[in-house]
Amino acid sequence: MPIVVFIVGYHNTGKTTLAEKLSKELTLRGYRVGYIKHDPKGHGITDKEGSDSYRLFQILDKVALLGAGKLTLWEKAHDDPLKVIERYFSDFDVVLLEGWKSIKGFKKLVLGDLHVEGFRVDEKISLEEIINYILT
Repeated sequence: MPIVVFIVGYHNTGKTTLAEKLSKELTLRGYRVGYIKHDPKGHGITDKEGSDSYRLFQILDKVALLGAGKLTLWEKAHDDPLKVIERYFSDFDVVLLEGWKSIKGFKKLVLGDLHVEGFRVDEKISLEEIINYILT
């Protein structure tokens, strides 16, 4: 099982920016890093209405698009990031998850004034301190 770290905070607090910085630095250090973003309202667009894959996904449980060195997979699933990690990211060293502030028992990087337990990240905290928290 990889190290699992949730990055939580309100909208526009820098969660994705922090995930990018951590991903780059951990990758440079030789870690295999995965990333999962929470989209509870389904606003993320991964396919456009009317496309072949969109139409088939209305019928099937799993549809994939393969091309130009990239695989895109649509699979019907429940909102359980831990099962996604187990199924798709078990061979990674670190998995960063953006969101899911209510999940307990895992390391959390907390941005802004969100009132949850975890390692508080602000402009005074260095990237090295955050990485030490993740890796220890």
